[in-house]
Amino acid sequence: MPAIAALTINDGATTPVAHTFSPVSTTGSKAIWADRSPSIPSGYRTISQEVLDPAGARTVYRVTWGFKNPTVASVSGSDTVVRFASAKLELNFHAESTLQERKDTLAYISNTLSNATMKTSVENLEPFY
Repeated sequence: MPAIAALTINDGATTPVAHTFSPVSTTGSKAIWADRSPSIPSGYRTISQEVLDPAGARTVYRVTWGFKNPTVASVSGSDTVVRFASAKLELNFHAESTLQERKDTLAYISNTLSNATMKTSVENLEPFY
């Protein structure tokens, strides 16, 4: 089980800038990190991860990642969140899944996110035809 620690994640700038997401909290199943570089707490970028064991009717392990990227701007002289982008990724693994199956799934996700065609679609908000 990994201990919660700071995460260093690059942004998408032409010359990427590394952002440090510091631990905010952990409950043993859910952890939250924040990039506290924006000027106001509501503008902090956040990453969360929750890992749930199979329980009740749910027969799978569920791993959920959440991302929130607020945009802060000066409005009437005060820094304010004017909009935000967010994402949620949910992974479900059967209790009998193998380590290799989980590695493959994670690789497919990572490689899809770095695929040039997929990136262009998201960056330009263009659907496939």
